Amino acid sequence: MKFVAAIAAFLSFALTAAAEDSTRFEAYFGYDWVKFNPDTPNIPSFNADGGSAQFVYNFNHGFGLAFDAGVVTKGTFGGVFDNKQAHFLLGPRYGFHNHSRFTPFGEVLFGGGEASVSTSVADVPLVPTVLPSTSITIPDNVSVRLTASRTSFAMMAGGGLDIRLSKHFAYRLFDADYYLTRPISFISGGNVNKNNFRVTTGVALTWGEAR
Repeated sequence: MKFVAAIAAFLSFALTAAAEDSTRFEAYFGYDWVKFNPDTPNIPSFNADGGSAQFVYNFNHGFGLAFDAGVVTKGTFGGVFDNKQAHFLLGPRYGFHNHSRFTPFGEVLFGGGEASVSTSVADVPLVPTVLPSTSITIPDNVSVRLTASRTSFAMMAGGGLDIRLSKHFAYRLFDADYYLTRPISFISGGNVNKNNFRVTTGVALTWGEAR
């Protein structure tokens, strides 16, 4: 019985230790993993990873306004192209504060996303030439990188769970979001919906007292 009582006491402490009312400001930094679904013929779904940061201003003990920015990259796609996707989103966020160290939350964020694709073109032959007005010599060959990018509407909707470790420090166990982008199709010329999925995990800093 003493062992059971000790376990119960420990669990009670775990649920209440470091439990504080919601704070005014939150800053999050984490690792992102994204599943992209291009919905384009001959281009399969692919995974990308990178990082993101989020800043939250809490108006009270639940509702806040979040700004989320991040970038992920596929690396070399098909052995030729480097793919990169960035996002800049803003929207409401609600934290379910229950006077324990565990804080689930939900969010809906809107903004823009920028996708870019680049490839390296090496050893482009040029005729050596000395410009008449300068002493600059164009080399026999140069290496250049070709880049194409497009900006479109983006949205994320989902939620996650924060675990408070101390008064000003928390671990975000996960934040899972449906990730919508609406870029212009290179084929049809119109906007198309890309239904993607993001998961992020990392650390959060908190300070200030919410009203």
